[in-house]
Amino acid sequence: MNKLNAGQKKGVQEFVAVTRTTNTNAIKYLKKFAWNLQAAVTDFLEHPPKSTASSSSGGGAFSESTLETFFQKYQSEETKKETATDKKEIDAEGIMRFFDDLGINPESDLVTLVLANKMNAQEMGKFTHEEFTSGMRQLQCDSMVKLKKKIPAMRQELVDSYAFKAVYEYAFRFSKEENQKALNLDTACAMWELLLKDKWSLLDKWCDFLNREHKKAISGDTWNQILDFSRAYNSSLFGYDAEGKDAAWPVLIDEFVEEQLEKLKEGMK
Repeated sequence: MNKLNAGQKKGVQEFVAVTRTTNTNAIKYLKKFAWNLQAAVTDFLEHPPKSTASSSSGGGAFSESTLETFFQKYQSEETKKETATDKKEIDAEGIMRFFDDLGINPESDLVTLVLANKMNAQEMGKFTHEEFTSGMRQLQCDSMVKLKKKIPAMRQELVDSYAFKAVYEYAFRFSKEENQKALNLDTACAMWELLLKDKWSLLDKWCDFLNREHKKAISGDTWNQILDFSRAYNSSLFGYDAEGKDAAWPVLIDEFVEEQLEKLKEGMK
């Protein structure tokens, strides 16, 4: 780390915050992609480093055969006869059993999104064999005992602002319908409720505005910008300058702010 410049050191810190890997792995992947953080993280999630590191509390070294048994415990009956791994999957019922055994409510606990992100799961209600096993390799978990001991670290990712941003942006891709570029408005508001209910006091007003005035699906750009906007204007919109420092926000946000400020003015009369 001492030979890295300030920007590279920051990149390593952010990479580790998202992936929970070592500095050595972070540097390896970042160098591979000329210090492009997004590309390096994506490659890490899709091709995690093979390791035989042991778990300090899970009962011995990580084992591929034990991981396969772990997967098979939740695998759908319909795919158990398949020989090709790309045909094997855990369906919605198996996922419910998986999270029940993990002691997590998938409908209200954000750890489910952290874990799905580590698997790079592409669809709700399904974990493919590749997704499940690659995520568990990254976590070095081949059993439920080991995975339960990773939950505190995954919760910590929700506290770290950069790591949370990665989970937030992943939630859009995970939640939208296959082959759709935008996210259904009802689904978007439900996901915002899950992700931002304790982080943004204007969330209810935002969703109410969208349901009355927008009535359309939410684009990826709008989804991503709302997190930044919620951090910039967490509880008050006073000081918002659509013609100046806030000119870069999309028109939809401008319209929301204008309406809310008008309501405040009316209430002061």
